Amino acid sequence: MTKEMLFSLLKENEINCSEEQLDLLMTFMESTLSTNEKFNLTAITDRDVFLEKMIFDSAMALKELDIADKSIIDIGTGAGYPGMVIRILEPKADVYLLDSTKKKIDYLKEFAKDHSLKINGIDSRSEDYAKNNREKFDYAIARAVAPLNILLEIIIPLLKIGGTFIAMKGLGYENEINESKKAFDKLNIRIDHIFEFELPESKEKRAIIYLKKEKPTNKKYPREYKEIKKQPL
Repeated sequence: MTKEMLFSLLKENEINCSEEQLDLLMTFMESTLSTNEKFNLTAITDRDVFLEKMIFDSAMALKELDIADKSIIDIGTGAGYPGMVIRILEPKADVYLLDSTKKKIDYLKEFAKDHSLKINGIDSRSEDYAKNNREKFDYAIARAVAPLNILLEIIIPLLKIGGTFIAMKGLGYENEINESKKAFDKLNIRIDHIFEFELPESKEKRAIIYLKKEKPTNKKYPREYKEIKKQPL
């Protein structure tokens, strides 16, 4: 994928992107690849592939979402995908980037400072952060982090009642949904809708699952991560 193709596809999908924002997305890609030489941020190093599978894929989270003046937390943000991409494309959003690896959060904070981007960087495990930040966010998002039945317990407590969890998934997401039905009941959430799309060059399938929180989360959740992983809801 070329820079010009990315710009065209974002417009085609009604995702607002100015020339300045496009340039900043390219700068962020170059920064990620450069920093990747110092410590591991991404397995994808080909720029054309990176634009498609990291930048474009992340940006698609905004296709059916208006987060202007809303708070959103990216759980397990890693190198900042999708969170920093969302921040670049929606400057009015209150964006939080969370990752358990401090050097990744430090890198994202430095990039944001260097490019006058306001973000909130948090180096913590999600289940620990949730204990003191319950029902705080309008939206939460996770991309390529963990199976859905694990993600739900560590993320849903962070959402306000009426808030939305955006789970970015690939092939096999239907199985993850089936394995999560008990968690839907215990955590008082429902699937609002699912948006499916295909990456333009690799033709890989993607799905964005929008899950709505309808009632408060029982305070016994989230449990410790080892318990969540051993016995998901």
